[in-house]
Amino acid sequence: MTMSIDASINAPAATAPARKSNFKLILSTSLGSGLEVYDNTIFSYFAIVIGQQFFAPAGDYGALMLSVAVFAVGFLIRPLGSLYFGSMADRHGRKKTLFVTIMLMALGVLLITICPPYSQIGIAAPIILLVGRLLQGFSLGGEFGAATTLAMESSSTGSRGHVVSWQTACQGAATLAGALVAFLLTKYIPPEQFQSWGWRIGFAIGLSIAPVGLYIRAQMSETLDTTRSAAATPLTDLWKGYRRPVVLGILMMLLNSSMLYIVVLYMPTYLMQQLHFPSSTSYLTSIVASAVLLVVVPFSGMLADRMQRRKPILLVTMLLPPLLVYPLFSMLTGTQALWEALLLLGGMMAIVSMGSGAFLLLLLEAFPVKVRASALSIIYSFGVSVVGGCAQLLVTWLIRVSGDPLVPAWFLMACGAISYTALLLFREHKAR
Repeated sequence: MTMSIDASINAPAATAPARKSNFKLILSTSLGSGLEVYDNTIFSYFAIVIGQQFFAPAGDYGALMLSVAVFAVGFLIRPLGSLYFGSMADRHGRKKTLFVTIMLMALGVLLITICPPYSQIGIAAPIILLVGRLLQGFSLGGEFGAATTLAMESSSTGSRGHVVSWQTACQGAATLAGALVAFLLTKYIPPEQFQSWGWRIGFAIGLSIAPVGLYIRAQMSETLDTTRSAAATPLTDLWKGYRRPVVLGILMMLLNSSMLYIVVLYMPTYLMQQLHFPSSTSYLTSIVASAVLLVVVPFSGMLADRMQRRKPILLVTMLLPPLLVYPLFSMLTGTQALWEALLLLGGMMAIVSMGSGAFLLLLLEAFPVKVRASALSIIYSFGVSVVGGCAQLLVTWLIRVSGDPLVPAWFLMACGAISYTALLLFREHKAR
């Protein structure tokens, strides 16, 4: 695959790459991550409809569980993609890798968008849906690591945190866009038409971003000297010398991932099924949480740039969410007032978002250039796969068998405790 990309896509690396404007750098490296989260947001919000379209014989509950399971499969294959594309980024360049990942991502979205329902093609429908999710998940395994590494290496030391933080802020923008699209589609398209074809519009909008991403990434500059790295063995080097920070990094990812996939993506389904909020207003909670992520995260990056160390910020921002999530969810389950739900969920996201910039820099600076993309790809993919792949499925099942509406709070508390313990054990490497 790496040899099939035209040579013009992978411009020669310079020893000291020229600095782009921050805007162009942020746009070129964040588009793929944004498309990833947008598609996951749309799939998560439309899980009930997708289940009815592709798993109709399983009944309402069975169709929802199968739909959520297919959603989870896209996360479970990510680790394989992180190994493949992380190694590619450290051997053949970050730019070439990002070009391949966005093409595969677009193909996966296309399959989901155009696949006929079960009523028309039978068992082939869920198979095509599954293949689309597998392509998405595999490509996304290397997207975030390669893009964030390129963003860091292309920016000056004084603006590194701000530039890198937009990887996460763009996810907020993507979830915000997904929530707005879901809200508008469900509000203005009649229910019968929405279930028949209206839900596909959400995926089609995401698919339209791919050509823009391909064009912009063709203009990027490479930051890796590929003439020296082609014979490198990043995965072997990572295993031999950096096992401890990789494992701790994966565990540290659990809190951020659980907050994103529970508070932002799962919450509309939770509010509709457990608290009986109307579907149209339920999406507003995710809109608010996403807007908070978009606004707060860039400030977290600027704060990280002003600090000499990354860990002190995280010791505060990663401690508060596990302590506050239970009382916040208790208040949430006791209210039917929309404004209270919006305030509670927005507050939770604001707390955890303040450490986002410092968190990414702490991980990136822990590894040298020769294994950096591989390390971050593996950390992000494994960390997100554990939570993103099982969170909604596990929480949905636990609520059903236990009858406890506070299951999401217990889940977030467990993830937070694990992540905070890993943070205490993680060694900071400011010299890099």
